[in-house]
Amino acid sequence: MSQMQTAPTGLSRRGAIASVLAATVATMPVMACATTNEDSAALALCAAFWRVHGRIRAMDTDPELPYGSPEQKRFEAELAKLCWQEADILGQLANTPARTTAGQQGKASILRAILPTAFADFDLGMECEEIRLVMSLLDDLAGGLAA
Repeated sequence: MSQMQTAPTGLSRRGAIASVLAATVATMPVMACATTNEDSAALALCAAFWRVHGRIRAMDTDPELPYGSPEQKRFEAELAKLCWQEADILGQLANTPARTTAGQQGKASILRAILPTAFADFDLGMECEEIRLVMSLLDDLAGGLAA
């Protein structure tokens, strides 16, 4: 019995999210990278997110490589690595409180960039990093009083 296999698109979930956000990275407010003592960890994670996200975006504009070629495999490996880094940063950010307006705005700017496409393109549940980050921000804004 033969099975039909389709060639992978090479576009991960994070890559798909990133590909729709071309103009967003260029217009992000600088305040997300500002530093304060209270939110230095959250703001450092925001800055790290935008660096990785920007690299993913840049890769999305690269020309397509022949499927299965060594160059395409290297490209996909690098893209996958960046997507995992982005997810890891989101997870860390979800676990890092933002106590100042700058920290809260840093988290919010990331959410504003990634959520619309994520909800439109993917079946997201409470366990995904984007939703965990939303819940973290809501906790931050509620001052930890949310039930």
